[in-house]
Amino acid sequence: MRPILTFLFLLCAGGASAQVAVSTPPATVEQAYAPVNQRDPFLPATVFGDQKGRGKPDASSQQVVKGTFTIYNLALTGIMEDAYARQALLRDQTTGLLYTLKSGRLLDSKKKRVPGVSGVVKGKQVVLMTEDKKVYQLNLREKE
Repeated sequence: MRPILTFLFLLCAGGASAQVAVSTPPATVEQAYAPVNQRDPFLPATVFGDQKGRGKPDASSQQVVKGTFTIYNLALTGIMEDAYARQALLRDQTTGLLYTLKSGRLLDSKKKRVPGVSGVVKGKQVVLMTEDKKVYQLNLREKE
């Protein structure tokens, strides 16, 4: 029985050979992966778009933060809530820098406290206060 099966197998395998026809050439890596932006996915993401992963803003934005920061240029971007507290995300409209209001303190993008500014998150509203008792109220605008 075994020799007959072997003979049939060789007969079937020897007579038919597989032919493969390729209609298109294989794609290269450049053709298969064409990202919209050219950011390296293995570098850590940064706030300021620094490709070296340092996250340092340019000198002009540092001067604006140190010299002419005012709470009146801030816009409320969003409010987040976790199990412990509510946080507000604020953006400076002139420089584009991000700030976070957390636990009554206004923090810059490096998580350093902005001196002389405190605040509170109330519902969909943020109230900021300065040392000289100026109050600025921001409302979260929802998309209609």
